[in-house]
Amino acid sequence: MNAAAQRLVLAVPSKGRLQEQCVGFLSGCGFDVRRVGNGREYVSSLDGLNDVGIIYFRPEEIPERVEQGDAHAGITGEDLYREYGEGEPASVLLMPKLGFGGARLVVAVPQSWVDVSTMNDLDEAAMLFHQRHGRSLRVATKFSRLTRAFFSESGIVEYSLVGSSGATEGAPAAGVADFVVDLASTGTTLAENHLKEITGGTVLQTEACLIASLRAERWSGRAMDALEHLVEQIEARIRATSRLLLRFSLPAKSAAKSKPQLAEKYGCLPSLWSESTETGEARTFVVASCPRTTLYGVVKFLKAAGATEIIVDRGEFIFAGSSPAFETFKTVLKGRTATTSASAAADR
Repeated sequence: MNAAAQRLVLAVPSKGRLQEQCVGFLSGCGFDVRRVGNGREYVSSLDGLNDVGIIYFRPEEIPERVEQGDAHAGITGEDLYREYGEGEPASVLLMPKLGFGGARLVVAVPQSWVDVSTMNDLDEAAMLFHQRHGRSLRVATKFSRLTRAFFSESGIVEYSLVGSSGATEGAPAAGVADFVVDLASTGTTLAENHLKEITGGTVLQTEACLIASLRAERWSGRAMDALEHLVEQIEARIRATSRLLLRFSLPAKSAAKSKPQLAEKYGCLPSLWSESTETGEARTFVVASCPRTTLYGVVKFLKAAGATEIIVDRGEFIFAGSSPAFETFKTVLKGRTATTSASAAADR
């Protein structure tokens, strides 16, 4: 890539439900995805952010493409990033939870294993099986790296991995594996294949995430500016989905006491306080951003404090003073650059 005038290259899933959700998410954040040319090319642009080019890869390819610097950033599943990325520390999990593509990576055994309902049970069953049959239990999975790490933490050693390129949940019925480590959302597919999740067997709670390259030589000023725009607007959209905007007025005499309680007890961020005596009574008019989960408690508190006409709005975007994710990324990238420079100097 030519970093001198390089615009931001964003890798997104090329197909399937994750691609549909990704495009819908970006649209909801104010960035409509538009295919370049006749629509068949694996290149797109973002309306509302001219300095971004989109390229499409299979979701499991995206971590490697970002690691190698073929893309500055990418949207994929956290499970895929943990499995296929994170080798050489050449990328970073920039925004871990984008709010779509949620699933659980779980250990699932045949329903006929009535004595196996926990990870401890599985450990005992694996050792007994090896003693009786002279071989280890076989586990089918597309996530060998995550499975090995999880089994190591759980103290399970008697198993052998069976790679899966198709429908993993069908492996036990086909006789190619004894149990599986697979993704589940509702658990319906596992049940249809006569499998059950076991207690303590959740390897990872996953959803879509934004990852970014730590190869400093790939980052031009143009690309960094575009990333800041993209990340800050995504953060503002996510922030807006979890908060509500309240407008109300309070008697001036109770306003000062109410402000710290709104922040400390209910997590509200009162952002505008103005005084008025138009009604003959000194009142304070307030606009506050509050968590959705505390709405009813806030309303009861405000009514008790003398609030009138409490108006609740849904904000499309709520921007903060700065972007936490982007500022963290700049710090990590700077540290990575300093470490790389020091290593290079030591080798000379």
